[in-house]
Amino acid sequence: MDKNDMDWRSMTQEEIDVMIAQRIDADRKRIEANGGKRPKRAGYILERMAEMDNLRAADKEAQDGKVRKNRFIRRHNLHPEADLRALQLMILTLDFPAPDYSVMSLRSDAGKVRDIVKQKYFPWRILHHAIMRVIGEDLYKSLIYDTSACIKGKGLHFGVRRMKRFLRRYSEYTWFVKTDFKKFYQSIPHELVLASLRKKFKDERFIRLIEVAVLSYDSGTEVIKILENEVERKKRSSHWSVYQPAHRQLCGQPDRPCNEGKVPREMPAQVL
Repeated sequence: MDKNDMDWRSMTQEEIDVMIAQRIDADRKRIEANGGKRPKRAGYILERMAEMDNLRAADKEAQDGKVRKNRFIRRHNLHPEADLRALQLMILTLDFPAPDYSVMSLRSDAGKVRDIVKQKYFPWRILHHAIMRVIGEDLYKSLIYDTSACIKGKGLHFGVRRMKRFLRRYSEYTWFVKTDFKKFYQSIPHELVLASLRKKFKDERFIRLIEVAVLSYDSGTEVIKILENEVERKKRSSHWSVYQPAHRQLCGQPDRPCNEGKVPREMPAQVL
């Protein structure tokens, strides 16, 4: 039977575990028969995500240090195995409850306000960790070495050390640019994300899972209006898009008065 036609709901929990183990083991044997070389585009991703050991580890990671302040985690811990079994079936059948997003505003130490869109702990946050436990290694390999932040062992201090190293090695470069993109994650086109994932993962069921679990939130036209207003604000406050030479660049040219380009100042009354 084709993996897409499998009737997971008609199986017992033991039969589901056996079927998942058989598929993962068959995929491992194919890699070993190929000399240990993994295929360019990975398959059987949902089975690896739905494996109970992976779900238990994802559950542990998701609630690390958050049990005391999150009542939803404490509620889940009253029946964790039943919840994980339910999540396993959701992954295999791609049958999830309707997304339930909530927006939380956080102010950073620098005074910047960020809007954080989050989902409930079960099943979504456990699912997010289960996904990254399976595909995280493949995603990180596609990034350049200097990518930092939100990567284990490559946080803020890693980025600072790399920057200092570059400044010492290339002393002729005395300037570097720090920039920020307003509403970066909210404005990423979902089509580009899916196209990039399809280059690395051939399982279309996994692509569908990403659409449901990660890309179901739509920022709508609100983000577009915010970005357009930001562009207009910058145009009003500075000549950010048009280069205009300073008046001092004219001072060294012949037949040019040194004060050309300057705005004349009004003399104080006592001087007059």
